[in-house]
Amino acid sequence: MSIKIVPYAAEHEPAVRAFNARLAAASLDRNHYSTQFAESHVPKWLPRRPGVDLYQECFVAVDEQSIVRGGYILKRQPFLLKGERVELADYQLPISEGIINRDFTAVALQLYVDALRRQPYLWGLGGGGVHGASPRFLLTLHWQTATVPFWFRVVHPGAFLKNIAFLRNSPARRWLFDVLRCTGAGWLGVKSLQQFQGKRRRASGVTYEMVPEFSDWVDSVWHRSKNDYSLIAVRDRPILDMLYPSGNPRFIRLKVARDGDVIGWAVLLNTPMAGHKQFGDMRVGTLVDCLARPDDAGDVVACARDVLESGGADLLISSQCSLAWGRALRDCGFMEGPSNLPFLASPKLAARLQPLAENAATFHFNRGDGDGPIHL
Repeated sequence: MSIKIVPYAAEHEPAVRAFNARLAAASLDRNHYSTQFAESHVPKWLPRRPGVDLYQECFVAVDEQSIVRGGYILKRQPFLLKGERVELADYQLPISEGIINRDFTAVALQLYVDALRRQPYLWGLGGGGVHGASPRFLLTLHWQTATVPFWFRVVHPGAFLKNIAFLRNSPARRWLFDVLRCTGAGWLGVKSLQQFQGKRRRASGVTYEMVPEFSDWVDSVWHRSKNDYSLIAVRDRPILDMLYPSGNPRFIRLKVARDGDVIGWAVLLNTPMAGHKQFGDMRVGTLVDCLARPDDAGDVVACARDVLESGGADLLISSQCSLAWGRALRDCGFMEGPSNLPFLASPKLAARLQPLAENAATFHFNRGDGDGPIHL
């Protein structure tokens, strides 16, 4: 059967809805597969806007009867790669009917080849971890990967021990965590460990301000910081306005200064969870995105920690690829935990990032990249 991959247009929307209905009717492991493609041809998150180089493009695989058999999204975005401005594309939501019908197994490869033809410098972030269906598929095609470390800080040990669902994954563990919580031993252990990890406070003269939107001062942070990282997505004002629009009240934007001079910024979430598969009913504070020179990272993290703790968060989390930001988190009392956030690079991109394992320590990737702070 002949398959064409074409830009997603309004005329394809009914066929995409039918495609999604066929997937929904099948029993799929939602931990391994994305099970729905966007039903609007206009991206809801990052539509193309004049003068902004960050946007999503959607493509669909259509057969001879105009039936949609799959699709994918490219998130196009400018980066600095070792100081050179280049366009990379995040290969997002590749999905094909091959996951429910073996007659269409080849569609996944056709989607990938088409994406690589449009942009050879492809990358991905997350995808359910390296054991997810999409990362496993890409790794068979000689993509390379580096882990983005996960960091956490327990603010209220009782709430943590009661709700941390992914650790309370057996009757024995649930019994143990309940004993630790009820006896107070868990509180003492967590607090002692975090004190040992680090107790950095904001340096003298460092202040922060919660701002309703970004303005021109973020460009000065960008130009001051950009060359300290070997791979970083452009984070100037137009792009930050797209990622963290002022109309979204969930985002907490911090402007961090030292003696009146702006040194960095952070974007935070402070989310009351309800039955979350990992965090139960805790209030989770997330350091989503940030930027500063590496030497100033500790003061930005300290400000973010203070804001989230004063806002009632039970648990603080962040994923940061940069070694400098990891050290800043450790100094501020965060601990490193298991990560399910791999960075993946296509063969042509990986060739420019060698040695990948070593250079990843100077990449700047976090939850602000990829699909953004979904599920948080």
